[in-house]
Amino acid sequence: MAAVRAQKAQDIEEEYNSTLRSQSKEMEALLETQEIIISPVLHNMMVHRRTSSEIELAMANYFDATTEALEMCRQLLQNIKDAQSNYQSMDSFLASISASHALDFAFTSNNPFCTTTRSNLRPIHDKYSCILQSIRSSHRRVGRKLKMVKAVKKLSRALVVMAGGAAAAAAFGTGAHLLFFGLLLIGTATTGALKTWLAARASTKKPSSKTMSSLLQLQEQLDTAAKGTYVVGQDLDTVSNLVARLSDAIERENAMARWCAERADERSSVLEMVNELRRSCSSSKRLTDELEEHVCLFLATIHRARNLVIQEISKKA
Repeated sequence: MAAVRAQKAQDIEEEYNSTLRSQSKEMEALLETQEIIISPVLHNMMVHRRTSSEIELAMANYFDATTEALEMCRQLLQNIKDAQSNYQSMDSFLASISASHALDFAFTSNNPFCTTTRSNLRPIHDKYSCILQSIRSSHRRVGRKLKMVKAVKKLSRALVVMAGGAAAAAAFGTGAHLLFFGLLLIGTATTGALKTWLAARASTKKPSSKTMSSLLQLQEQLDTAAKGTYVVGQDLDTVSNLVARLSDAIERENAMARWCAERADERSSVLEMVNELRRSCSSSKRLTDELEEHVCLFLATIHRARNLVIQEISKKA
């Protein structure tokens, strides 16, 4: 019964991993589709929103960095596939050295993650940190512009009220003998001024409202980009740590395997090392599967973060 349960658990795990790989391929296809629409979306943002060059650069860098992270994920998935193949070769090597009394064993294996260790992933992480700072800086700048626009509108309303109050005070201060003619003249002048003010108000209200709407929308875009950059950066940290752990484990296991191959005549010591190596490889296989899962989830995070920003930019102001 225990063996049956273990086999079922293994079958479920294999099915899960297969589904995960299939979904990662679908996610890569979706990300490639995003690449096609990113350029026109950014162009629309630059042309119609009249954004500053700093904001344009921050948003362009955001998409460039996610594209770079995407390429890294593709490379990692290939590295994972190579590592899984290497572990099959390692299993065969360990089985042969355990079952045979021959004195000559050959072991050749490499580390698929030697070019994607933490030191190589660090520049990408640093780039995300710089982009996050840039986006937050742009977000604060837009926020200050919004406060200024609101303050100007508030001051404008206050001045209109003050002007009306001054006109009323002047009207009540005139002499009684000029009341009739004063009211007539004031009425005529007030009517003309009111018409002029209302016309000017109608002509300026729309641009002012549009400016406010554009700034609010730009603030939302930057806020979404900042959140996406932060989440992607956190996932990148997780993947980077897993890669470093797995790379170290593979280097250690390869060294142990070479030791066994070079000392095949020391039967007792070699068998003891083989048992330790089997335990280490078993743990590393699970770590490889964990890394594969995180890379696939990382792809989904990149897709979701980019898609949210694209949706925000595509909204009409």
